[in-house]
Amino acid sequence: MTQPPQKKQKKEKKVLVLNFFEALTPVLHSPGQWRNPIDTSRDYTKAEYWVKIAQLAERGKIHSIFIGDSLAVYGGYKSEGWGGPFNYEEAAKSGNNFPKNDPTAYLAAVAISTKNVSLGITCSTLTEHPYHFARRMATLDHISGGRVGWNVVTSVLPSAGRQLADNNIHPEKDLRYEKTDEYLQVFYELLLSSWRDDGVVFDRERGVFSEPDRIREINFDGKYFRVPGPQITEPTAGRIPLIIQAGASPKGRHLGAKHAEVVFLHGDVPSDVVKQIEETRALAKDVYGRNPDHLKFITLVKVVVGKTHEEARKKHEDVLRYHDLDGALIQASTFIDFGKFEWDEDLSKISDPAVQGVVASFKHKKYYKEGDIITRRYVAKNVYFGTYFWGSAEEVADQLEEYVEKTGIDGFNFTSVVHNQTFEDIVDILVPELQKRGLAQKDYAVEGGSYREQVYGQEGHKFVPEDHYAYGLRWQAGEPKADFESRLAKLKKQQESLKIYAD
Repeated sequence: MTQPPQKKQKKEKKVLVLNFFEALTPVLHSPGQWRNPIDTSRDYTKAEYWVKIAQLAERGKIHSIFIGDSLAVYGGYKSEGWGGPFNYEEAAKSGNNFPKNDPTAYLAAVAISTKNVSLGITCSTLTEHPYHFARRMATLDHISGGRVGWNVVTSVLPSAGRQLADNNIHPEKDLRYEKTDEYLQVFYELLLSSWRDDGVVFDRERGVFSEPDRIREINFDGKYFRVPGPQITEPTAGRIPLIIQAGASPKGRHLGAKHAEVVFLHGDVPSDVVKQIEETRALAKDVYGRNPDHLKFITLVKVVVGKTHEEARKKHEDVLRYHDLDGALIQASTFIDFGKFEWDEDLSKISDPAVQGVVASFKHKKYYKEGDIITRRYVAKNVYFGTYFWGSAEEVADQLEEYVEKTGIDGFNFTSVVHNQTFEDIVDILVPELQKRGLAQKDYAVEGGSYREQVYGQEGHKFVPEDHYAYGLRWQAGEPKADFESRLAKLKKQQESLKIYAD
């Protein structure tokens, strides 16, 4: 007897990790929008501007403010004659990631003005010494009560190497990842292995603030760093910030699989996102012995939302009206100088493999129509730096939900389009619809909790899971120094095989 067809069961909906994505600059991902009279990004230098964004995020139960950063100018566009991709003039005119302030100083103001929203910060391992950086991150972790995450990057821009490297030359990519892997090792050992959890005793009667025998030098001696230690700051409750990673190259995937708790993926082609997630989870499990479910994956989206479709359409038209074509090509020219081509030149006829890769990528995007010719103008009009959705709350929520179902993504970084209209609309119009569908949290998982507790949705989850590479490096309360040093030596010997090397 023929059985009736089984109904396909829907995947259980999951509460998404939702962040606001920003940077200390007039233009992050929306070139030209600062010219809109209602845009407030000119105030990016003011601490109260960022406090307002954070408090808005907290009202919307947004998980974190995710701060992007770069150490130097995006200088690839129209760079012919500059001796490399170092042209600051185009970036200066457009405001695209130039000028740009250091975000770490602002986070202290944001932290003391909020209680639940967390703070993810992009910091490069290119030149800052890990001893100094560990102190800075621990300080922010103390101020925020554990609400800090570190987005580990190696600096992709050649202009950063020109400004900061000893020889003014940007290190090769695989070498940057090798160095970053060692950088993280130093970072972990300073924050986890140089102080015992109960090192601070604050014993007024004995006159002892910290027990010296609960502190030790790490005496790290590696290929890139020699750091005696000990760490100068006392331990925080979570010991290390939430570890985030954003590299998509093969070595970047290894770095994420080994160290990251949250992986930031780029890509508006769902099949590419699925592949990146599957490959990183497989590496985490098969190479680094981790539970792949302990890694969370988020991607960048840009949304324009209105109370009605018509209101959203008008906002979308305003975005198009102020869109800066040259400004869009500044970031798009990180690896290819689009200024070399005529505006309407057919790029599919350019033999350069990198250009052919760009053409192929645009042909996979959802808005590509058969017969479209990929030109410099086409790229400038359609490079969104993330998946772009616009419409009413219901329409945008439908698109986000469909994206989640296709990719299995765990959350989104909402990048701003028009300051602060975009974030206000997300909180006031979109989030209630996502909450109604069970896709957004109605309250924080842990009141006053750490970043790690909010991401994992579990009170008390202040430290990395047991399968994380850094877990065993922690000097536990009550553990005698000799026992810890013996255990640590055995662990580090075992972990030698997990080092990431340049090929």
